[in-house]
Amino acid sequence: MTRNGKIARLPRPIRDELNRRFQDGEPGVQLVDWLNGLPEVRRVLAEAFGARSISEQNLSEWKAGGYRDWLARQETLSQARELAADAKELAQATDGRLTDHLATVLAARYAAALAGWNGEPTEEFRRQLRALRGLCQDIVELRRGDHSGARLSLEQERLEREREKTEEEVLEHFKRWAKNAQVRDWICQDWASPDERERRMREIFGLAPKTPAQATAAASETNPVQPHLTESNQIKPNQTE
Repeated sequence: MTRNGKIARLPRPIRDELNRRFQDGEPGVQLVDWLNGLPEVRRVLAEAFGARSISEQNLSEWKAGGYRDWLARQETLSQARELAADAKELAQATDGRLTDHLATVLAARYAAALAGWNGEPTEEFRRQLRALRGLCQDIVELRRGDHSGARLSLEQERLEREREKTEEEVLEHFKRWAKNAQVRDWICQDWASPDERERRMREIFGLAPKTPAQATAAASETNPVQPHLTESNQIKPNQTE
């Protein structure tokens, strides 16, 4: 049910806090003072209700409606959490094969019914068989659901393996392509050279461009060349007298 009163228009965190305070038995006078003192509440009241404050009557109406809805949702959530905890314990106790154990129990029931049967198709024996047959159909449906879930899990695992395999294949293809000089040139065609990167950095920081002499000196420091052989350390050819 959609509500449009003052409290219903408040942000959900504030409504949840109000409901928890209701649940703790906080008096209405304190709740009114708390709500009207919140900036978020004053903003909603100014925008939608002419800045009229929340009253104890508004609280009473909310307690009879929105608060009851909140309590019902909390009860539903609590039951869901309990069921989830029970399901987890059952799965651990049965190694995730609960329906298999149920089928075994049902088979034992069939065996017990047949063991006590005297061979006469009595109404009591027919009643037992009808009850067991109904249980058998229910367990078949449960096991069919388990098998569908297992198939789905296997399919997801297969797809994940295929995805990993595809990624590995693509990586290997890229490695082979990168060994090709033309491919490397194509990949690097838009990359800036070290000199261009430095020029852009100097431009960003407002520095003057390097002079040709500075650029030559920097290149010499980066890639020093071997000094020329002097006359004293040159290897002279053998001379004949």
